[in-house]
Amino acid sequence: MHPSILRNTLLSPSSIEKISSTPIGDNILPALTELLANFQDIKKFASEIHTEIHLVKPMLKLLGYTYESKPKFFEDNVKDPDVALFASEDDRVNSSPLWGTPEYYGNTQGILMLKRYGRNLHEGITGFYLEFENRIPMYQLMYLLQKASTPWGILTNGRYWMLIKKPGHFEEKLIEIDLEQPLLSGEEEPGRLFYNIFSLNGLKDAIPNALEEEREALITLLMDKKKSIVKATTALKKKVDIYPQLRRSYKSFFPNDNLTVTDSYLKDRGVQIENVHNPRPAVVNEYNASDICSYLFTRNTASIAFDLEQIIARKNRPYTKEDLLSLRILDMTPGLGNVTIQLLEGMAYLSFLQPYREKNTFVSEWEDEASLKKYILNRMLYGVERSHICYDALQNSLTKRFGTEGRHYRLGNPLVGISLKNIENMFDVTKQMSLFGKTPKELIADFREMYRVYFSLSRKIREDVKIREEIEIKLTVYRERMKDVMDAVTATFFAKDIESKKIQDMVFSMEADEAHWGTFRDKDWLIEAKEIAARNGFFHMELEFPVLLNNGFDLIFAQPAMNYNWEDAIPAGEAAKAYIKQGMTFLKQDGRLVLLLDGDNENLLLQLQKSKKFDVRPGRGFLVLFKKTAP
Repeated sequence: MHPSILRNTLLSPSSIEKISSTPIGDNILPALTELLANFQDIKKFASEIHTEIHLVKPMLKLLGYTYESKPKFFEDNVKDPDVALFASEDDRVNSSPLWGTPEYYGNTQGILMLKRYGRNLHEGITGFYLEFENRIPMYQLMYLLQKASTPWGILTNGRYWMLIKKPGHFEEKLIEIDLEQPLLSGEEEPGRLFYNIFSLNGLKDAIPNALEEEREALITLLMDKKKSIVKATTALKKKVDIYPQLRRSYKSFFPNDNLTVTDSYLKDRGVQIENVHNPRPAVVNEYNASDICSYLFTRNTASIAFDLEQIIARKNRPYTKEDLLSLRILDMTPGLGNVTIQLLEGMAYLSFLQPYREKNTFVSEWEDEASLKKYILNRMLYGVERSHICYDALQNSLTKRFGTEGRHYRLGNPLVGISLKNIENMFDVTKQMSLFGKTPKELIADFREMYRVYFSLSRKIREDVKIREEIEIKLTVYRERMKDVMDAVTATFFAKDIESKKIQDMVFSMEADEAHWGTFRDKDWLIEAKEIAARNGFFHMELEFPVLLNNGFDLIFAQPAMNYNWEDAIPAGEAAKAYIKQGMTFLKQDGRLVLLLDGDNENLLLQLQKSKKFDVRPGRGFLVLFKKTAP
């Protein structure tokens, strides 16, 4: 089916195909087509009331629902749903005494929100002060589903019909169909699909049955695939390269992914890349790619779930939309993307709940679902992934789902690297090499200041662009030399023959000409250090994320227990301490470090509560750490 007609993140392609081919009554499609055809004469000036009376409610009757209009929602200051959907008249009558209570919605088959014909369901409306209900309609329905005990929500403007499954953690699970174009052009398949999904029978039987069939089939596939992957990873003990097997396993599920980084990595190691043409298993829903890959390639197969709203909550200073969308978040263990996607979906949803700082404010980029998510991914989220194949899977998943890669996601080991403060503390950086030269401390300060100025300059003003280009040349030189120094310092933990005196000479020659610095790069000990750095994924945060030179992260996430099948397992407690030690260095004073955990973590909590440097707040499946304020 043409992608412009159908948007689907709920069911696999095979389920959609099966449901769309299910026969329906002979009079259903003609009746739906007649309703839409008759509405064409008034659609240009149709209000929400016109859309409701002349199109949506007649369609609901054809779809088999009993309904009640304008049911009172149990939460004040929130727009009520437009329609409550029931399976029968008896259900509606029996529920009426509970009208306006949470229990009322527990007896519904679903709720429906409608907008005027053609109204964009993914964008807010500008031009006046936006109350809660006038922002992105899709998130409005998600909010009602979060609060009410009802499994399904339908959002429609008469032409587009969107079905949303009750979210577990703000994530999207939806099907959206453009009904006008296919029906009026005589196409039957989209009409059958619409009826079989959005009808009472679809919500009660067709979709639940399809989801259960997918679940059972996928479990069987994953169990077989898991065995083969675990068997392949035992080759690691024999020092056999396992990446080809892992790549084949990944490609057998998602053969269209472009694994450019892994391909390059394997070619560099002299590994022959095989062309894989395995057909995609029909049961696989690409929407679930991150969770599927996490199950296949990680030892800890438990689904990581967390309440983002609880984690970021502030009692004394509620967030405005500007506050929330200015946060910088680091994921130290993004893995195959399931945590990253929860963060992105969660932040997009939570931004919908927050008011603007000033009334009569409207940022169009923040009131459009697609552009909002790209903004969050490109401005707010940072990540460091240690595995090549997982990094590829992560970027592919983000691109397919949100239309853009993670701009601030890097390949490297977040636990193996140092900060500029380590350099300052390691040597006497107050000494000068010459009468007119700068001390290393002054050079580091200049490095920070140059980046501050660089980021403050506009990319659109001609004069600023010219200055940016000039600064960028200096920054590139400084950055490369500082990386050489930091790689060499870190390599001393892996090799004993790298003398600190040699590194000190580099530190005090930071401002030397390129020819002089080239003599360092020709030294065998620095070549060895750089090879160690490449092999172990040395990652120096401030160089990769220069925003840290003058600031820190507001939130840092880590999964201490996450180990890939081909890695040696590290005790979760020891891993947690390593992530805390490294993460706290790059956390703002009022920031939060979040450990995503699985299982019983009482012992870890008791240990962390003894710390004199931070406070700990437990949550369901996570611990939140705060830096203590100096007395």
